Amino acid sequence: MADTTSAASLDARTMTLAGELRCLVCQNQSLADSHAPLALDLRDQIHQQLAQGRSERQVVDFMVQRYGDFVLYEPPLNTSTALLWFGPLLLLAAGVVAVRSFWKGKQ
Repeated sequence: MADTTSAASLDARTMTLAGELRCLVCQNQSLADSHAPLALDLRDQIHQQLAQGRSERQVVDFMVQRYGDFVLYEPPLNTSTALLWFGPLLLLAAGVVAVRSFWKGKQ
């Protein structure tokens, strides 16, 4: 009974952590939601590392080291991810400028 509880707990931890990481193939799904072969392999990797006693933080750090910040749904703000954070704002500003110049040209 303890083995079943332990296995269920490990599976739950695996799926919770997989839910916090982005599928590198699908990009709009988490590793938990994706059925891509790479996502299945990464879920197995998460499960194995947790079974070996690594913490969730250690597993996430391993994934980031191997695949980069893109694997995180909320990547940290740094020089390599600045465009991810500010890109939408820059596009919005460019759209506002374009609309304003369009309307000025019509007057």
